[in-house]
Amino acid sequence: MSFSFKIEKPKDSRQTLKNVKSEVEKYKGSFLGDEKKGSVSASGVKGTYVVTNDAIEINITEKPFLYPEFAVKGYILKTFKKCSV
Repeated sequence: MSFSFKIEKPKDSRQTLKNVKSEVEKYKGSFLGDEKKGSVSASGVKGTYVVTNDAIEINITEKPFLYPEFAVKGYILKTFKKCSV
């Protein structure tokens, strides 16, 4: 079951995405992409992102059955908040 949501674009989205990449890789995840678009996978969660003029659009394409959507979204939001510049 896939789902999508948006995150308000940080002031420095390039650096924020670099910080998110470091955080994902710290936990043995994969982050492939740049300041415009890419893909991420970690802990059984897979998704893509696209940076627009005012937001980062996240599309989760796979997640473990036992992970509720709200928990996955909450964790991603928390990570972006922690990594935002």
